[in-house]
Amino acid sequence: MNKYIALAAVAACFSPLSAFAEPPSYPLICKGGPGMRMMVNHDVPDGVNTGATHMTVFFQAAGVAANPGPGQCVWMDRTFRPGEPESFKLKGNVEFAFQVYGNGRLARDGSGWRLSPEGSGPEAQDWKEIVDGMLNGGTFTVQVYNAGSTMLVTRVGP
Repeated sequence: MNKYIALAAVAACFSPLSAFAEPPSYPLICKGGPGMRMMVNHDVPDGVNTGATHMTVFFQAAGVAANPGPGQCVWMDRTFRPGEPESFKLKGNVEFAFQVYGNGRLARDGSGWRLSPEGSGPEAQDWKEIVDGMLNGGTFTVQVYNAGSTMLVTRVGP
């Protein structure tokens, strides 16, 4: 009997952990272009939290699965359902900067956009892949899940 009580107690300890597990993510294929926009902001450190950078990308839902047009994103196997958010968000410890002219255009030089994501490891390169795709009309894939008002990115790439 004590053996069953001990097993039940152990199971009870681990059951709350599954409630906080991330839902499964799915590939969202996007093609950059003028219809896509991004918003970047940074949490202010408050003594407890060090702050993080957030990037939200707004897009239009494509009408054909797996084949987005400029400024669009779509699921690999289907189109968007009514009410699915047309934005995705990622958060991380990435410092993110670019230069903007007075007319609102982003600065370019011989090597392309003057975009400087800095951070530890591949996370900064993931952000750069998204922004490069947006600005150059390139195709990129993000793994996301629907969090209600936006999609949350779990990984960049197929």
